Amino acid sequence: MESLKLLALAITQGLSELLPISSSAHLILLGHVVDIPTSTLLLTSLHIGTTIAILVFFWKKLFSKFFTKEKWNFYFKIIVSVIPSGILGVLFESKIEEVLRADWIIAASLIFWGIIMLIAQRRKDTDEHVADMENITWQQSLLMGFAQAIALIPGTSRSGVTTLAGIALGLNKYTAFEYSLVLGLPVLMGSSAWTIYQEITDHGLAAPSGISDYLNLGIIILVPFIVGCISLMFLKKISKDKWLSLFGIYRIVLGVAVLVIAYLL
Repeated sequence: MESLKLLALAITQGLSELLPISSSAHLILLGHVVDIPTSTLLLTSLHIGTTIAILVFFWKKLFSKFFTKEKWNFYFKIIVSVIPSGILGVLFESKIEEVLRADWIIAASLIFWGIIMLIAQRRKDTDEHVADMENITWQQSLLMGFAQAIALIPGTSRSGVTTLAGIALGLNKYTAFEYSLVLGLPVLMGSSAWTIYQEITDHGLAAPSGISDYLNLGIIILVPFIVGCISLMFLKKISKDKWLSLFGIYRIVLGVAVLVIAYLL
């Protein structure tokens, strides 16, 4: 039964982390439904698979011309830009876990950013909009990095709010989304390493002790990776259409549903 619950969480992670609909909101809400605690360690572990999916999907863009000055300037730009959200995540992790996981906060975030997505979709991409990640300026990258810190609030969506910031700063919609995923890589890898380090420091390193433990570990990492790759391919197919509107409407409907269910219960 526990493996089935983890499978549901893993599939949800693979779908929601790489789409602008907030993985934390979906995982926390699903955790309530299937009655499994969504600890920071579990959420972080589920992120490992989707992080690998991002690396695989953007492998060519990230590592072609690896030894050129332009490519390393690109890497440096990304690392510097994620420092604000990284610092805030370390400082306020416990507060976020204790205070900001209330259903009404998740619902309000889903609805608010859903409305903003509907508004952003109306902005037309033109030839003047930046259409290549490596042409993004330092100013655009830094401001998108600051925006990423807002996603510490469950229900916001890191890729969603960073994409919206990029659009507001003059990027092509899909380029803004691509850069939001790449910009999230240092945060995802850093938070995973930090959380696992804390777990080892506090409780020691517990190796899998049986077939069920290995099965659960495989579910937590492999399933989000596979589903994450499928999600990215799906989004690439619809990227030229009104994809922001699609996810904006979904977020609003889900947010309203959460409020109604929370009120009735």
